[in-house]
Amino acid sequence: MNLRWWSQPFAPEGSAAAEGIVKQLGRPALDPLTVLVREAAQNSWDAHLPDGSVEFRVDVRVLGDDIRAWRDLLLPGPPSQSNVDLDRALRPEAVVLVVSDRNTRGLGGPLRAGERANPGETPDFVQFLRNVGEPSDHQFGGGTYGFGKGIFYRLSRVGAILVDTHTTADGPASRRLMGAALGHSWYLDERRFTGRHWWGLVAADDVPDPALSMQADAVAKALGLSGFEDGSTGTDIVILAADLGTVGSEPDARDRTPEEAATFIASSLLWNLWPKMVPDEHGRHMRFIVGVNGSAVPVPEPHTFDELAPFIDSLREVRAGDGAALSRTVPPKHAGAFAMALNAAETANTRLLIGAAKPFEGPCHHVARMRVAELVVDYLPGPPHPDSRLAYAGVFKASEDADALFASAEPPTHDDWISKGLTGTARGVVQGARTFILKQLDERLGLGPQTGGSGGHGLGQLSALLAGIVPARMNPCSEKGEADNSVGGGGQPGASFTSSGTWGGGGGNGGSPAPRRGGKPRLHGSPVLQVHEGKPYLVAAVEVPAADASRVLSADVEVVVEGGGRESEPPLGAAVPQITQWQSASGAVAHGRTVTVPAGQESDWYVFATHVPDAVVRFRVSQVVSDAG
Repeated sequence: MNLRWWSQPFAPEGSAAAEGIVKQLGRPALDPLTVLVREAAQNSWDAHLPDGSVEFRVDVRVLGDDIRAWRDLLLPGPPSQSNVDLDRALRPEAVVLVVSDRNTRGLGGPLRAGERANPGETPDFVQFLRNVGEPSDHQFGGGTYGFGKGIFYRLSRVGAILVDTHTTADGPASRRLMGAALGHSWYLDERRFTGRHWWGLVAADDVPDPALSMQADAVAKALGLSGFEDGSTGTDIVILAADLGTVGSEPDARDRTPEEAATFIASSLLWNLWPKMVPDEHGRHMRFIVGVNGSAVPVPEPHTFDELAPFIDSLREVRAGDGAALSRTVPPKHAGAFAMALNAAETANTRLLIGAAKPFEGPCHHVARMRVAELVVDYLPGPPHPDSRLAYAGVFKASEDADALFASAEPPTHDDWISKGLTGTARGVVQGARTFILKQLDERLGLGPQTGGSGGHGLGQLSALLAGIVPARMNPCSEKGEADNSVGGGGQPGASFTSSGTWGGGGGNGGSPAPRRGGKPRLHGSPVLQVHEGKPYLVAAVEVPAADASRVLSADVEVVVEGGGRESEPPLGAAVPQITQWQSASGAVAHGRTVTVPAGQESDWYVFATHVPDAVVRFRVSQVVSDAG
C-alpha cells in the first residue's frame, strides 16, 4: 500500500514545532477525558447535517489479539529522536480510544492546506489534520480556534492518532484516512525537524496525502474500525496507546480500567452535553453511545437523573423565551437569558454513572453557562439555598448578538468565561453577565437586604434541625370513631422527583406485618421534601389497612412551634401550609384534603402539602366516614 510515516522538516521561513502545538491547549483543570468529549462532541455538533440527529460514540478497546494488524500497518514508526515510540506502544495490552460521529458532514474540503476550498465547502480536513490555530468559520459554533484538538494527541501516550472520514462530497476523495503524530523537534544531521508526522501516501512532491476510497476502506477493515459501508457520513478518530487516567489519590492512585474509563466518559457526556440531548424546536439533538471492547450501551437520557432534571427545566424555560433577560442600554441590548429550577438537596437515586464525573461537590447550587451552541461552558457556583433541604439549578444562555463576545472570553478548552484581558464591550458583557446571574440568584433565594437583619437564614437552619426531632404522634380517637394520627417534619432530605419523571415514594409493604383488616390509617415515617415542576412539596406516606368497606380519609397539616405545640395563629402575612392532594402508589390522584379509599387490601397513599420555608410542620390523618358506619 506504500503507506508510511513522513516527518516534517522546518521550512527556511519557519514552522510550528510540535511541542508548541500541544502546549497551546494549556493545562486544563478538567480531567483529560472530559476535555476530550467536550472538544470532540463540539466538533461533531458543528458538523451536523440539516436533518436527523447526530450519533456520537466513544469506544474503549484493548488491542489484544488484533495487535499484529496494527503493527504491520503502522510500523516502522517515526524516528525515535522525535519521541513517538510506536514500536514500544503497540502491544497487546495497549488501549485505543475511538471517537466517532455519524450524520455529520465528515472532514471534507481540500486535501492540502495550500488549496482553496470550493464554494460552499469548508476546509475541515486541513483545519483538523494539517493547520494550527485557524479561526472557526461556523456561525454560532462551539469553538473558536483549533487549539483544542491538541487533546487528541495529549491523550495518546505517543502523541499519535488516526483519522478515518467519509464526507458528503462525491468522488473518491470523499473517503479519506490518514494518521498524524506530535512528538519533539529533532535533528537529522544538520537538518531540523518540527516533530510533526503524518502517516499516509507520500506523493512525488514529498508531501503526505491520505489514503482514499477503496484503499482507505481496506485499511479500516484491517484495523477493525467500523467504516462506512452503510453509506453514512462522519468521522472516526483513533487515539493510539490511550492514557485513560487514574483513580484514587496518591499514593494509592492506579490506572483506570477500560470499564471505569467508559463509565467516566458517559458521566462526562451527561454533565457536559446534556443540552444537546434535549431536542430543540426543530427536533435536532445528539445521541451518545459508549462502548468497551465491542459491547456498547447508549447513554441514558438526562431527564432520568434527578441531578440534571432541574437544569433541563431551566433550559426549556430559556428556549421558550420565558427566562429573565440580561438587558443593556447599549448594543448588544440583549446579551442573554437566565432561568432557575428547584430540586431536593439530596436525591434518592444517585448512581455511579452520574457521580463519576460530577463537576462539583455536594448539593447543587450552580448555573450552567452556555453560548448559542448550547454546549456547557461551566457550572458557576452561587450561594447555597437558605433552606438546607433544597437545592437549585440554573441556566444562562448567551444571545446571538453577544455570542462572539462570550467566545472571546473562552480559553482553548472552552470551559470558562474570563474577563481578564478583555476590553470595551466584551469586558462589559462578560462581567455584566456574571453580576446579573448572581443578582438573579440572590433575588430568587431571598438573600437580598431584608427587614430584620439576617435572622431568617438562621431560622431556616434551625427549622431543618427541629424537623428531625418533632416526634410522630398517635392521637386518641376523636368523636364519631375518627382515627386521628399525625407525624411531624420539615421535609427531611433523602427523596426527590424520581429518575423516571414520576413521583417517588414507592408502594408495597416490604417486610411489614400481615395486613390489619378494619384498622385505622396511619402515617409512616417522616415527611420528605420533593420537587415537582419547580415547586417543593412535603409528602407524607400513609398506610391504609385492608377493609371490607370504602372509607373517606381526611388530611391536615399544621405548623409546629418550639416545644412541639401547634401554631394557633400565624404571623401577619405568613404563608400557611395547605394539603394539595392525595396520591395512591399506583399514581391515582385525588385533589384536596379528602380521598375515598375503596374496599380491598392494604394500600399505600401519599399526602402532599405546600412547602413553607423556615417552618416545621405536622401531618394529621383521620378516617371521616366508612360505608360500614
